[in-house]
Amino acid sequence: MLQIDSHVALPYWHKREKYPFYDMRIGDSFLLTDHRLVKNARSAAWMFSRRHKGVKFSCRKFEGGWRIWRIA
Repeated sequence: MLQIDSHVALPYWHKREKYPFYDMRIGDSFLLTDHRLVKNARSAAWMFSRRHKGVKFSCRKFEGGWRIWRIA
């Protein structure tokens, strides 16, 4: 027999996020050193900004790799 529990909060869970977009604030950035991941990360940032109005990202080549900033 299984016990039924009431008032147990459901833990907050993000979809399988490979990149830390949910945790980023304006001005935050992360570095990608593998150039093969840059295209995927840029695409993921674009899709994230489409789903979350007002959020924007910028990607630039930086010392040692590519960096993605949250700009809005």
